[in-house]
Amino acid sequence: MRTWLAALALSLSALFPQPSKAQAAPAAAAAPTQYRVLLVGNAMSYTNNLPALLRAIGAAQGTPIITETFAAPGGTLSDRLNDGHASAALARNHYDVVLLQEQGGNLAACQTKAQRSAPCVASRHAYKTFAEQARASGAKVLLFASWGPDRKWDSRLMFSIGSVARDLDAKLFNAAGTLNALRKAQPEAVLFPEPNQPSIQASLMLALALYRDITGNAPSARDLQIRAPLLPYNTAVATDRPLEAQSGLSDGGAVTVVPGALIAPLIQALPSQDEEQLDPRRRR
Repeated sequence: MRTWLAALALSLSALFPQPSKAQAAPAAAAAPTQYRVLLVGNAMSYTNNLPALLRAIGAAQGTPIITETFAAPGGTLSDRLNDGHASAALARNHYDVVLLQEQGGNLAACQTKAQRSAPCVASRHAYKTFAEQARASGAKVLLFASWGPDRKWDSRLMFSIGSVARDLDAKLFNAAGTLNALRKAQPEAVLFPEPNQPSIQASLMLALALYRDITGNAPSARDLQIRAPLLPYNTAVATDRPLEAQSGLSDGGAVTVVPGALIAPLIQALPSQDEEQLDPRRRR
């Protein structure tokens, strides 16, 4: 952990000029030249500025990623559906990927014996509506499979998110499995310096996995230039506009440079894509 903190502390520098974009190959490419990603959720969607980490990885890989994030601490998907702002963005803009992240309490409520509970019904409705809106605009839907404070909660969350993924025919972004893989590879790593809240190292691991799930390409170990503040989980954010449009929360000011040497072990610890994309019905 000290190595991470020391490296990050020593890596603040002035803004670097953007490298020129490589010319596209003459043959038509199947993949987009850039990706537009909408993130809808709560603090897990932006702690340590996960969207900014994702953008930094995209820039380092030569695959620009544009993000828009509608989230609030402790918020639910129902909250974001009811305020209408994420839905308006979906109607107005094209996105390649929409990542949906539910509050753990609501998700854990969707157990076999609690399927008709109010939180579960509201959560399922929000998932379904957002997925329909995303697909109407041609976007791929990813469901954020989060973690809980203990294995019992993890089991509940995986049961519920697997059920939702099955019903919506959606893919999982296995955040919990990704961090478990890092914990196995680096038992000494401090992944949660505060209860249930990821460290910068853990958030970088998530961003690398998310980049791969969005683009279908494994990232390589390159220096990252993070052009936005690394936000704590309790950052006050407005819900009426994207996090990226809010002063002090997005790009601007000093740059944090993370050397590729620190990225390489995280990439090596990533679970295989086959493990990431297991049929939710086979998950436990």
